[in-house]
Amino acid sequence: MSDAHPERERRGREQTTAAILEAAEELFAEQGFSAVTVRAIAERAGVSHALVHRYLGSKADIYRAVLVSQEDAILQAAPDDPDLLDSAALMFRQALAENRRYIRLIAHSALHGLPYERTSGRFAATERLVELAERAAASASPPERAEKDLDPRIAVAGAVALLLGWAATESWVRPAAGIQDLNGAEVEAGLERLIRVMLGASVPGLAVDDPGDAGV
Repeated sequence: MSDAHPERERRGREQTTAAILEAAEELFAEQGFSAVTVRAIAERAGVSHALVHRYLGSKADIYRAVLVSQEDAILQAAPDDPDLLDSAALMFRQALAENRRYIRLIAHSALHGLPYERTSGRFAATERLVELAERAAASASPPERAEKDLDPRIAVAGAVALLLGWAATESWVRPAAGIQDLNGAEVEAGLERLIRVMLGASVPGLAVDDPGDAGV
């Protein structure tokens, strides 16, 4: 009996924290960091302003907690895969299928001038892709490194930028490119294919990898 009450309190706090983070993610993605207040987050979550501060701290603390919780979900889409191309593809699918609002939140924050220093300070999924790209480059022969002389970190940065840009501008880019006739799955498969080809062509130690050649 003595353990029941603390356990209920723990579960209640976890549920409330999850609701606060959900509300915060929605608001940050919709309005950007600067426009959102802790009171607005509390109202959206259905809790008191004081409780939000007690559980999660300041607005900056809440923002960082949102980023960390969602970034881990993307990283875990390919937690043990040592292959850069497969890992990038799995993370891309996860981001667009389950974490699109989070991706839009990042894009919105960057476009509206929120300094990187105000974020969590690290993005684990991106760091993992950089690690795999540098590992592939280190294993390449000297002639291949001379041929593909682009810093592998830039190749990963380009792939990440493509993902962020698509999540933020899809509603404009689709009609601009005249691809409204394609469904979402077709477009996302094409973008995933593009990322694989781009990384394969620019990172030493990798071959150009185009699943479309194999009918995938």
